[in-house]
Amino acid sequence: MIDRRTWAGPALFQGEQEARPDGKKVLIVSENFGSGHTKAAEALAKGIRRSNPGVEVRVVELGCELRPRVSGVLLYSYLSMLKQAPSLWKIIYGRHHSRAFPTWTQWCLYRTLYPRLSDYIREEQPDLVISTHPFSTSGIARLKRKGNPITLCTLITDFSAHGSWVQPEVDRYLVPHVGVNEQLAQMGVEPGKIYATGIPTDSRFWMEQTREAARHKLGLGQLPTLLILGGGMGMGQTDRLVKVAAKWKDSMQILVCTGHNRPLKENLERDPELQHPRIRIEGFTDQMPDLMDAADLIVSKPGGMTCSEAIAKGKPLLIYGSIPGHEERNGRFMEEQGLAEVVANDDELTVWFEKLLAGDPCFDQLRERMLEWRQNIHPSHSIEAVLNLLAP
Repeated sequence: MIDRRTWAGPALFQGEQEARPDGKKVLIVSENFGSGHTKAAEALAKGIRRSNPGVEVRVVELGCELRPRVSGVLLYSYLSMLKQAPSLWKIIYGRHHSRAFPTWTQWCLYRTLYPRLSDYIREEQPDLVISTHPFSTSGIARLKRKGNPITLCTLITDFSAHGSWVQPEVDRYLVPHVGVNEQLAQMGVEPGKIYATGIPTDSRFWMEQTREAARHKLGLGQLPTLLILGGGMGMGQTDRLVKVAAKWKDSMQILVCTGHNRPLKENLERDPELQHPRIRIEGFTDQMPDLMDAADLIVSKPGGMTCSEAIAKGKPLLIYGSIPGHEERNGRFMEEQGLAEVVANDDELTVWFEKLLAGDPCFDQLRERMLEWRQNIHPSHSIEAVLNLLAP
């Protein structure tokens, strides 16, 4: 199935006969509530096309496709809650962490976002639907309960399994690590449905490039380099973090990515303290693999995709400004596994920046653990799990 000359990762299904599912159609559905869900979908789609061009793959943010205005309102409400009332989101997230959403909640979600889903699936006629968001999983699962013969695979994009992902109609779960297997099993999922594959990342995060080459490519100097990320939505405490880091602007390069958060980018660019040749502020960018290659240290909130990309690149990671709920659990997992350090305040940030400039060997230790762990999350695992599910 997978050409090991281009995907240098260990096989997931040792000893099985390879079969090419040419002519099959895969529909990967996501939602726009956090960019990591769609990035995982796109990375998986790219990997499937690359490994088996005979498979047709389409990626769609389902709510945006079926009810774009309603989806936009829900996204605005979600982001407003995270900014204005994060404790409320933490309560909502925690209430259903170990159990599925109630039937009435799923019905409301379906009527709000997916009233045309049945017609849409009938038009697309996919052989396999892969969902990278709990909402779309719930919608497709409801169709299956109504008798629609869909094969449904769910890809979990955080390092902890939330009950909202769990639906009896799911045929296969692709999860970030074996610990999630145990969490899903405790929620009643059959162990044979669960495969630990890692969160799929774009193949560019697996390409080798030296820091020096990446810096030259980006027009940077050969200096200690800090990369500050706020995820696709530019959330967390990016503005505060940048201002703390700016104290060292004469000693290191500071790269800042604000994602789709245009007001944040504009506010940072207007700040006279940040108008310095060694501070570069960018919005959403497709140069993230190069930026990570150029960096000595990444500071970010712990989105599942950002963490996976940092591991793939083997770049030391500090976690700062977690969104309550799923990201707090992601940060706890990364810290427990020795894959990142969680930073609680400005004083701790100061200590780590001083370590960076001093060349402290602790960063080499973080990098070594990341490189050891990344063999568990190679994109070939999830790609092969999908192709195996499609094979006759």
